[in-house]
Amino acid sequence: MVAKQNGSYKGFIMKKLFILALISLFVLSACGKKADDAANDAKPEAAAEAKADDAKADEADPLAGMDKKKYDETVKDMTQDERNAFELKVLKHADPKVRRLPMVNKTYNLDDDKSEKAAALLNILQNETDPEVLTTALRSNMNNLKASNAFYEAYKKHAASDNPDIRMAAMQGIINSNNHSVEGIEAEGIKFLDDKDTRISAGACKELLSNKYTSAMPKIEEIMKTSTDEVMLETCAKGLMDLWYYAPFFKEFDAKAYQLTLDYLKKTPRTKNLPGWTIISTLQKAPKDEWRALAKEFNAKDLVAVLSDIVKDENAAQMAREYSIGAIGVHGTKADLEALDKAVSDDKLKKEIAKALETAK
Repeated sequence: MVAKQNGSYKGFIMKKLFILALISLFVLSACGKKADDAANDAKPEAAAEAKADDAKADEADPLAGMDKKKYDETVKDMTQDERNAFELKVLKHADPKVRRLPMVNKTYNLDDDKSEKAAALLNILQNETDPEVLTTALRSNMNNLKASNAFYEAYKKHAASDNPDIRMAAMQGIINSNNHSVEGIEAEGIKFLDDKDTRISAGACKELLSNKYTSAMPKIEEIMKTSTDEVMLETCAKGLMDLWYYAPFFKEFDAKAYQLTLDYLKKTPRTKNLPGWTIISTLQKAPKDEWRALAKEFNAKDLVAVLSDIVKDENAAQMAREYSIGAIGVHGTKADLEALDKAVSDDKLKKEIAKALETAK
């Protein structure tokens, strides 16, 4: 009897505990729902407050978050004076993305460094720490090294940067015909030929030639004779072409540049990049009669002979071989093309020869 009473008592206690547990779960669930509801109700209020804060920030600084499209739209209908004042404000902005905007796709041409804008641009060139802003500033001011020695010194400083993009932009200002009158600038430009980045050294080679930094020629001549860097050689050759076969203008002929180009085309063993087809492509353009009068040292037979060798050389790039045929059509004769036709078996080359024969003399 006692055992039965004890069993009933234990059952009673277990039921009580179960009911208490259910009540606790219900209370916790209800509290959690209220908390979630409160949080959800607060979200729109918080978003509205954040939006209001952003609006206040925009009112305080209308330039905040401005991009190039918005900048261009803002200045589109301004007078020149209004635009200058606005541009000056943007150039001095604390956000690098904003202060870069006036310089994007723009080239400044300053007469001197006395204006407020010149001072703002010079300050960026001297003190900017953001690489993208500085690179843009160097590109947009590349015509201004003659404005003052301070501009020139800023470019010289960045020519030694560890950042290759900054060095490249500095090079484009230092090797620039607009700044040719700056004392000592040719010597500074020549230094870029030794840059460890081929993109810069090769670019410098072409620009030194195209911008007629004549004191660079001895070093470039040595590069053309001794370098095995095919990118360097082709890029230099592009600059050489500007000095003796500058299509479509044909206003000058430099005998040294002509000979160095011939020597470049003769280099062997030929490869898919040596000689570069871009050089031969230019030779397909017929020169003007005035150029022929200038080009006293030009020998068409020498040029045709080396172009014929390229066509016959299976190691050369297909495009270089095909463009050589077109160039022979301009500078050679039907007899040259007919002899070449007998020397090759490639169907594509024969087709190009047949096309050239239609207009050859």
